[in-house]
Amino acid sequence: MSVWHLVFATDSLTYTIAKALSQGGHGMFVRTVDRDQDSRPPEGIQKRLRDTPRVTFVAQDESALPCVIDRLIVQAFPRPVESLDHVRPLARRARKITLITAGDRSSPWRTALALQWLEVRRLGRHARKIDRIVYKDGFYPRDLLGFVAPRQVIGFDVHSQFLHDPLLYRAMHARDWNPDHQRPILANFLGSQDPGTRKCVLDAVRPLFHPGDASPAPAPVGKTMLWHEYSDAAPIGVPPVEFVRMLTDSDFTLCPRGYSLVTHRPIEALLRGSIPVLASDELDLYGVDLKDGENCIEVKNGRWAETIHRLGTLVEDEIIRMRRRIAAMFESHLNYDTMSRRMRICLGVDGHGA
Repeated sequence: MSVWHLVFATDSLTYTIAKALSQGGHGMFVRTVDRDQDSRPPEGIQKRLRDTPRVTFVAQDESALPCVIDRLIVQAFPRPVESLDHVRPLARRARKITLITAGDRSSPWRTALALQWLEVRRLGRHARKIDRIVYKDGFYPRDLLGFVAPRQVIGFDVHSQFLHDPLLYRAMHARDWNPDHQRPILANFLGSQDPGTRKCVLDAVRPLFHPGDASPAPAPVGKTMLWHEYSDAAPIGVPPVEFVRMLTDSDFTLCPRGYSLVTHRPIEALLRGSIPVLASDELDLYGVDLKDGENCIEVKNGRWAETIHRLGTLVEDEIIRMRRRIAAMFESHLNYDTMSRRMRICLGVDGHGA
């Protein structure tokens, strides 16, 4: 199958898709619109993409296009105007199109509809080839694209470093923890304070993690609270192996949204048996059947501080019960072969209709 991926500039979602296809033995041709990214030496996500088996970057040259593309994945998110200015030469050759829309729940409903209308209009008559609509940040009960094709969320996985580096992959995905063992850390936050929406959450809960502040930490006797915060301007994160250990030592991991509604952290937490704590309207975004009190803790109506206090009231038997449910999810949801195949089916590369 000939699979092409059009995107303005490669990002973590592009890598998620490329890695899932590569895991299933599929090749993928990537065409970026941003010429500046093409001209710079590859680093970070772009370097990992270029090093991924069966991923090929293609120059912006119409003569390099094949006569037929079996599956065209159009990643309109997050720059639909720029991406779709260059879509028609590929769309003409495509048999089927998967549209990853920018019109998802990260925008107000009316804005989401306007973005979806722009996407359909830019594709023109080629919009009839769309047989998959994929959302990164979830969809509203009713929207324009719901009339075009079935809607699904792509889900998300761990940070690219934990997929790309074999040693870090094994560390993150190892089934080397026992759900019945008591852990020394009640809850952690490990990550950037950016953007501003996340900083508002952190400002509300930071005092709960520092004994001696006005609001004491709610950890039961024998447990601690772990906090490591940095900024995008000074990204001094925890070393990857230490990060895995901290997740493994924690009952709960705080997963406030960042620049997108979805983040890597809930899946990373689940893989290490740490119960993710995230907003109630984000439970449906990961494709792993998250349910409050069973395999995660939901934060209702932005009440993060109240939820942190709730963690301190949970007895050890309740925590172990939730951790056992997470352990039971591995084969059906968290195993990377399973997760990547679900993504390939969602994109129309594997399974029915591929």
